[in-house]
Amino acid sequence: MPGPYDAIVVGVGSMGAAACYHLAKRGARVLGIDSQSVPNTNSSYNGDTRVIRLTYQEHPNYVPLLRDAYRLWEEIGQETGATLLHKTGVLYMGFPDGEAIRGVRLASETHKLPCSTLTHGELAKQFPQFTLHDGMIGALEPEGGYLLSELAVETYAQAAQRLGAELLTNEPVIDWASDGNGVTVRTATGSHDAAKLILCPGAWAGGLLRLPDVPLTVTRQVLGWVQPGRPELFQPGTFPVWNIDPNGDGDLTGIYYGFPMSGDGLKLARHHPGQAMAPDAITDETFPADEEEIVLPLRRYLPDALGQVRTIKVCKYTNSADGHFIIDRHPESDHVHFACGFSGHGFKFASVMGKVLAELALDGKTERPIDFLRLSRYSH
Repeated sequence: MPGPYDAIVVGVGSMGAAACYHLAKRGARVLGIDSQSVPNTNSSYNGDTRVIRLTYQEHPNYVPLLRDAYRLWEEIGQETGATLLHKTGVLYMGFPDGEAIRGVRLASETHKLPCSTLTHGELAKQFPQFTLHDGMIGALEPEGGYLLSELAVETYAQAAQRLGAELLTNEPVIDWASDGNGVTVRTATGSHDAAKLILCPGAWAGGLLRLPDVPLTVTRQVLGWVQPGRPELFQPGTFPVWNIDPNGDGDLTGIYYGFPMSGDGLKLARHHPGQAMAPDAITDETFPADEEEIVLPLRRYLPDALGQVRTIKVCKYTNSADGHFIIDRHPESDHVHFACGFSGHGFKFASVMGKVLAELALDGKTERPIDFLRLSRYSH
């Protein structure tokens, strides 16, 4: 007997909450299990907002998935009345031969996306908030913006419950097993049976997935909010989501990015693999070096934004070896599918990844282009 549920979802975070919703929307009997509360402040998505953009420099094959993601974000917003997606435009800045600018151009040309190139002079005129190296140029994508990440997870979870899904929170999963008929998930207080299992436990994937040949590294990342010296320059409507690739400008590395002003101030962060740590060792404790990481790009590129650091939060990246997601059937069982390794750029895909996982679990396949994200790339 496969048990009382059609599907169990382990990890009701970014991808898991959306998967619970899409499963329940198709009439499946769903149980979502999470070791912590939903939404979870000790997560990869905490910190209020995440960037969304179409001109994806990481790999052009993400763009068709992003088109679906945009549509599905708007759909869940319409169904629930929650405004989750805010289009402010995304401004990319960097050197012409840098990875970010080249990647944005490739994605926009390949998929015919709206994106305008700005010379250094045009950047200075249109966005005087930035003080950039003379060699830097820009690209402006009008469809980009940000998502309200914690609200989005809460919205998907509540919508799933309204459709009949059950959620079991603050309940750690100890183990899972599969036979020819279904799956059993063992938690701290009992066991639960289902026909199918979806594993998307975020930073805790390494232990639960049992895939020793798929290396995942969890890193500590910080997000910061400052009170700008001139807040009028950074208001929504006049100031976009931004992204600076500093490689070539002294010894700076990674990608600096940020958002327009919100209630907590001006948010910014650095996209790069931070310190590798065990997921349970990453707490909300912050250090003086964290504040320096937040203010450094302001000194260099946004001097009018320099001000008191109001808040610093800690989140987690779960990094795959190549920085791309991993979504596939588990090699141990046709009844088990998983998603992991979202490497700090996955949240914007949660709406479509939830649907992909539901399709894989219920249909055994998806028509969406995920072949470049499958396990098979590790066998080459």
